[in-house]
Amino acid sequence: LIPTEIIRCEAVGNYTKFYTDKSKTYLISKTLGDYDVVLSPHNFIRTHKSHLVNKKFISFIDHDGYAVLKDSSKVEVSRRRKDEVMTALK
Repeated sequence: LIPTEIIRCEAVGNYTKFYTDKSKTYLISKTLGDYDVVLSPHNFIRTHKSHLVNKKFISFIDHDGYAVLKDSSKVEVSRRRKDEVMTALK
């Protein structure tokens, strides 16, 4: 997987599910925390304990506290991380 093709990653227990811009998903047997370290230098931001998102795919943050992505999916932004996410998107 190439970081620029990854839209987002989601924690699924001790696995991580990857969503790509090619409409494919991959389930890999490493935790989201492992990928947080690897992908953060590639413009990824942790929006929630269960979500890691590629900033270039975020369209906007809605009033309900969700990041709306360019593929029309929504990812929760935790209250704890909202300020950090908003700062990263400026």
